[in-house]
Amino acid sequence: MFEIGRLGPGDLALILGLQQRIHSSQPDRDTFQLSTPEFIAYCLGEGGRCYGVRHHGETVAYRMVYFPRERAFNLARDTPLPRGELVHAAHWDTIAVLPRWRGHGLSGLMNARALADLADTGIRHLFATSSPRNPHGVRSLIATGFRPVRVALKFGGKLRFLFYRPFPADWPAGHGPVPERAVALSDTAGLEDAFRRGWVGTGIDVTPAAPRLRMQRHPLPFGP
Repeated sequence: MFEIGRLGPGDLALILGLQQRIHSSQPDRDTFQLSTPEFIAYCLGEGGRCYGVRHHGETVAYRMVYFPRERAFNLARDTPLPRGELVHAAHWDTIAVLPRWRGHGLSGLMNARALADLADTGIRHLFATSSPRNPHGVRSLIATGFRPVRVALKFGGKLRFLFYRPFPADWPAGHGPVPERAVALSDTAGLEDAFRRGWVGTGIDVTPAAPRLRMQRHPLPFGP
């Protein structure tokens, strides 16, 4: 029913058109960050990977992965990752699905393909962002092995979770009983305090009233 494939430089107009359609359909447009044509072209070329999902010949979703290398916009700079590791970091950047095709598992399909394709890149650290006002996006990243480790202002002052995932290894296992807590996604101060004290997100309870981030004490694999 669905086919996934790698996109290239010739697909810039396709991605720009899809981006505009998907952004216009968002109930809360601040949860979807628009990318510039220059950035998309970079990811479609040597600066990343991009994948599209087709249904009966129509592209209905796409996922971009960005290799920031030593550029200023490298999310690793917001963490204690050693500077020498910057070139081994990648961003799990934009994922977008046309409204009528949401709920068909396309995010998981694209995430699995993108992870498999990173094996030959030398990437060891994956970073991503998502709005706390987008609990389904948060859940999708956690399901792919990412954990929220910070809250930060990005993209001109928009509040975002900062996610991290080691690659190809998983997070190191904890030892003994692991304390747990849950914090509402709307409680920015509570989330900031928890992250500062060494808690990271490990799951999410999506409820209409108050989505909550489940958290455990767990140090980052590369620093405090």
